Amino acid sequence: MPLINAPRLSLGQWPTPLHELPRLTAALGGPRLFIKRDDLTGLALGGNKCRKLEYVLAEAQRQGVDALITTGAAQSNFALQMAAAGRKLGLESHLVLIKSLHAELQGNLLLHHLLDSKVTLLELADISQAFTVVPRKMEELAEELRRQGRKPLVIPAGATMPLGNAGWFSAAEEIGRQLEDQKIDLRAAVLACGSGGTQAGLALGVKKLGLPFQVVGISVFQKKEEARRVVADQASQTAKLFDLGESLDPEEVTVFDDYLGPGYGQPTGECLEAIRLMARTEAIYLDPVYTGKAMAGLIDLSRQGFFTSRDAVLFIHTGGVAADFAYQPELTGSGGGAQ
Repeated sequence: MPLINAPRLSLGQWPTPLHELPRLTAALGGPRLFIKRDDLTGLALGGNKCRKLEYVLAEAQRQGVDALITTGAAQSNFALQMAAAGRKLGLESHLVLIKSLHAELQGNLLLHHLLDSKVTLLELADISQAFTVVPRKMEELAEELRRQGRKPLVIPAGATMPLGNAGWFSAAEEIGRQLEDQKIDLRAAVLACGSGGTQAGLALGVKKLGLPFQVVGISVFQKKEEARRVVADQASQTAKLFDLGESLDPEEVTVFDDYLGPGYGQPTGECLEAIRLMARTEAIYLDPVYTGKAMAGLIDLSRQGFFTSRDAVLFIHTGGVAADFAYQPELTGSGGGAQ
């Protein structure tokens, strides 16, 4: 019987593949690298948020919700996944997106256009307004829909909420089975840490199930101490919701913020090089916002000796490939970013 006892929709293709990366391993001289392909979930070009949405939208259906509202950056992977899931379920999606780098009609925004998502782009004077102006705008939109007789649901960015995090607790069970089947003695799983829910769910699952590997987050959004606090808090809230008898302290959370660069959505030279290296060794595409920075972190930690040639390390591919098309100037070296 699964430890997460909650309704769950079927939006993705499970289990996603877990396989070795021999050419990238050889290029780096170790560690022995594996990848978990959540870019192949099958929903809107794939991505890690599909697991969260299966729980969140099951509850939305139970409540009779007919419209979804969320936020994120202009090229938000989660916003696209939510809108695509909404279309599959017959729900209208409203996106209050923050105008940031590459807000042109390309990448995820182009795919929103095809879905006919209701997109509002906000230009903020300061990023701190993301925590004040944006929630207010979403609530105003929800209230407007209620006046029309609709029943909207406001979902936080990334579906980083106790119910959504359950998707990655369940992923820990899936990963554990795959490692056992393939007889892989894993040292660590490395992933991008943005809003923190994916790492929270995975780390909680690893702890609860007693899986013998470390979860390592590479921050793409916040400084290390804040990211650790958010991950621990989200994990503990999820454990409480499902009566798992666990909690997570910030001291138990591993996050590196050395690869953040100028800030969220701004790729570093190391990030762009990691994207090229993965493509040219394994023909797998990473993105400039999340997975490129996470892989840059994994590569540097390997070169520093944090991971050794004797270790087996799993890279969690959280999706986001559509953003590559918006970041064409940075990826081709034709201007607009670090080289």
